[in-house]
Amino acid sequence: MSEITKRQEVSLRCHDIASGLSRTDVVDYENISEVGLMVRLALHIRGLSAIPFQTLKLAAHHFLNIPPLLCGNIVTSLAEIGFVKIDSEGKTIKTVIPTVPYYEDLYENVGEYAELKSLNEPEELAISILKRLTSSPMSLDTAFNLGAERSLVERSLLIGQTGNYINQKRCRGKDILISPIYFSENIDVYTDLVAKSGAKNVQKVLKLIEQAQGIPLHIIESRKEINGVSLSDEEINLLKSLAYDSVIKPPSIITSHAGSQYFLFTPKPGSVRLSPTKKEIFEKAMALVSAVRQGQYLPKQYAIRSPYAILNKLKTAYVIKANTEAAEQYKQLTFLKVGSLVHISGNWHEFHLIDTEENLQALDIALDLVNVGRAQGMEIDDNMTLSIEKGQTYIESLIGSQNLMKERGKVDISEEHEEEIADLFLKGVH
Repeated sequence: MSEITKRQEVSLRCHDIASGLSRTDVVDYENISEVGLMVRLALHIRGLSAIPFQTLKLAAHHFLNIPPLLCGNIVTSLAEIGFVKIDSEGKTIKTVIPTVPYYEDLYENVGEYAELKSLNEPEELAISILKRLTSSPMSLDTAFNLGAERSLVERSLLIGQTGNYINQKRCRGKDILISPIYFSENIDVYTDLVAKSGAKNVQKVLKLIEQAQGIPLHIIESRKEINGVSLSDEEINLLKSLAYDSVIKPPSIITSHAGSQYFLFTPKPGSVRLSPTKKEIFEKAMALVSAVRQGQYLPKQYAIRSPYAILNKLKTAYVIKANTEAAEQYKQLTFLKVGSLVHISGNWHEFHLIDTEENLQALDIALDLVNVGRAQGMEIDDNMTLSIEKGQTYIESLIGSQNLMKERGKVDISEEHEEEIADLFLKGVH
């Protein structure tokens, strides 16, 4: 599984923070906002043809919370790193032509741009805290031991809670910080588990699951290891708690030879990263992975050697060749309308993919889960793309004139900045 680079990490966290803060302005997060909005806009325009700038500006404002006054600057910054081409008349942007690369290069290039911007201390701290919280929760005390002044940490946590990308919970006498970016559901249950089991144990088991997305719980229990890494009884019980308490919400498959089996995945991306339009698609993707993992780990007779190859074949041929276990193995996929079972003879069935855009997207996500351990593209709001394609008139009728004047929130500036501004103003008072 490929490791995330420092540049990719920075651009990802800027995106998370900017998306969480939405229409809330934070004076000391100017660079985070710019970089985060660059990522957000780039993700949504990638692959599109030429876009009239006025159409883009309206759509970006309504769907992505990018202020119209900032949209031009964001587009210009994307042009600087080669993500768009701009057709202008004088200083007026007329048309934007997307040339955005795919995920890894996107985050890498925007991260390089962030390096050149030189993030300030509050921004560096915000990214550092969020980076830790996306891998595991941490105690409140740990946050105050990161080397920054206490007042700066307190302000960073306040902003994080305002933006809903940091939550502070009191559990069993401990103050714990967690990020709902990845754990937006059942946060109280998850926090209780952390307090009981320790953040390091949670981080370990989730990392192992990420490296083997869709692995059957039964296999973990019987082998007491994942990919060669041994698990203690305590860690296995923690995994079972995560599954049964619906933090991971594992899909299940029932077969006559293996009974009812649960397939484990790391928690779904949270509200900041997961577009509502992707929820059903993500569930279909997990079901696809579970089906091939069933054949890999718990076959009746012949095991699947490469789940990735099976899914990739389904993507290209739209069919999985007939076998005697298909009827039970792929049955759940028929309920989700991912595909249909075609009877060949006797106990032999083929699985045929239903050719819809949603199913093809689910298949791509399933391939990502098996190949790199994480879903990509879950943050994209398809309504934004649809609106751009239909044009400015459609967007204006959709959002209505009353929605074109949305108020923006504001986080008060720090005491230090207040004093600086007061000094500046007072110099002009005689």
